[in-house]
Amino acid sequence: MNLNTTDVAEIANYYTEEKLRLTAKLKHIDSILRKISGDNIDAESGVILTKRGNKAKKRGPKSVWGKFILDCLTDKNHPLSYRDLMDLAIERNGLDKSKFQSVRASILNSAFRLRAIQGKIATVGEDGKKEKFLVLTSWLNPKGELVGNHSQWLRKEMNFKPEPVDMSELPKPKYEEDL
Repeated sequence: MNLNTTDVAEIANYYTEEKLRLTAKLKHIDSILRKISGDNIDAESGVILTKRGNKAKKRGPKSVWGKFILDCLTDKNHPLSYRDLMDLAIERNGLDKSKFQSVRASILNSAFRLRAIQGKIATVGEDGKKEKFLVLTSWLNPKGELVGNHSQWLRKEMNFKPEPVDMSELPKPKYEEDL
């Protein structure tokens, strides 16, 4: 088959348009099937979809404190208490001690979001003790036990024997950017 460049361009253009048309048709069929079945979760990624079948997006700016908490845990490479995080925040950001209550509220709020919504951190406690330590979920084994040097650090430095975390309670990310 001998085709000149004009013929090749026309054929490529035709098949590109067909691909776009068929892709749009498949997307429409998927959205109708999803509406009929009442399913609002993307089968591939497990992310919540809007009524139109688009991936849901978060609204508003992300808190700087969530990133701060994750960075502190990564940098220190051992569990941290809430008090440790608050002291680090005041020290690293050069804040006055009078800002402690606002820093405390921000860190507690961000830690809650990281734990209960995004599932990036967990809190470990010891039976009979009030103090809790924040850990990255990647530091936990499938049974919910703190592994390796993180558990050893808590025992040695803090005289703290952490209870296992219930891994079934860790949430799955709802938004694509949390994956």
